[in-house]
Amino acid sequence: MADLSEDVSLIGSSEAGPRYWRDWNDDYGAPAPVARPRTPAALVEVVRRLSKLHIPMVAQGGMSGLAGGGAPEAGEVVVSTELLRQIEDVDVFSGTMTVQSGVTLQAVQEEAERHGLFYPVDLGSRGSCTLGGNIASNAGGNRVLQYGMTRASILGLEVVLPDGTLISRLSQVVKDNAGYDLKHIFIGSEGTLGIVTRAVLRLQPLPRERVTVALGCARLEQVLKALVAARRSFGPALTSFEVMWRDFHSFVTRELGIGRDPFNGDAEFVVILEISCFDSDADRDRARIEDALAHMSEDLGTDQVVIAQSLKDAAEIWRIRDASGEVARMLGEYLSFDISIPTSRLTHVLGVIEAGLQDIDPGLRKVTYGHLGDGNLHLLVACTAEFIEPVERLVYGAIAGIGGSISAEHGIGLSRRTALASALPRAEIEAMRRIKAALDPNNLFSPGRVLDMARALSH
Repeated sequence: MADLSEDVSLIGSSEAGPRYWRDWNDDYGAPAPVARPRTPAALVEVVRRLSKLHIPMVAQGGMSGLAGGGAPEAGEVVVSTELLRQIEDVDVFSGTMTVQSGVTLQAVQEEAERHGLFYPVDLGSRGSCTLGGNIASNAGGNRVLQYGMTRASILGLEVVLPDGTLISRLSQVVKDNAGYDLKHIFIGSEGTLGIVTRAVLRLQPLPRERVTVALGCARLEQVLKALVAARRSFGPALTSFEVMWRDFHSFVTRELGIGRDPFNGDAEFVVILEISCFDSDADRDRARIEDALAHMSEDLGTDQVVIAQSLKDAAEIWRIRDASGEVARMLGEYLSFDISIPTSRLTHVLGVIEAGLQDIDPGLRKVTYGHLGDGNLHLLVACTAEFIEPVERLVYGAIAGIGGSISAEHGIGLSRRTALASALPRAEIEAMRRIKAALDPNNLFSPGRVLDMARALSH
């Protein structure tokens, strides 16, 4: 690739270091050479050349993933998008932003706000995760309740296929039924079907203010009633409904010393509500919110309600919820479950899981939190190798047959590939394999992630 030296930064496998071969969990990865294109065109050429040599590739963004999807395995070349950092256009009339895939989520959020607009996807890793990675994993985060997953904020996409073919449909229109909407094949495909080079993002009106509220509850049933009441009271203004079990918020505030527990350890559950305000009269909006919260507090039978009075207060509350990565790193050996549960079945399913963990070993430590407004629960279980199989069988078995999902937002990658094969009907898995084989017949993009194509191609 000598003639690409100005457009591609190459790093040898011995110089690349853990930044390029370890995912956030440090569970997967091997040293690998890294190609860092500086332009979308250079990325296409890198893929084209590697494809001709039949060299497998794995795409990387900010390496904040939690399923091993971006961690290289032996014999693979890393194609990193981290130098594709340009925000190419902001159109305030169409409410869109065109970006390269290596732009960080935080940079997108800040640029949107400079134009009086709002990009609603939000994750704790906002400063390091990239838009290409968000799109590849169909990232969820804290505001799915109102704005949906990343998929709902993508209007147009430019993607390079495993043979180097470029599909560029950078549409800025919301309504587009001209044939198959191909972007949805690539959103959430975890880099196994194509690598995103550029995207057109759908922006939203910027709230005049976002009010953060902490609510303390004693029982899960009370939390669920609070969700119903908050939806009824705030409607589409309710953008977040996050829940932290005591095992999580106590770990963060007391053991890690991060943030400040608004209820000093007295609440079994701490709920964070974010309410977006659009009224030109901020005092009028706040008065309505405070009145609604007063009625909620009375109906729920709890006086544990704290309304952030400043951006600093709000940040202090959110710091607790955003510390999930630090919690994971301090647990030692652990299993991470990212599951979706129909809200009406939550109490039952959690009861089954908690009782099952006690039966496996009463000493197993769990940490629980989640985006309960959309049914997404994160469950971390600290356990050694001997307990992995029974714990996974317990949790995934509890999800089976209730209409839930074994992966709500973190993806499948390497870590959940076996679980996926068991969780979905064979016809569904086979349909996915057909799509993969059609777009990547030589299995060059992220081989082994999501689907076991080596076994499928051998039959």
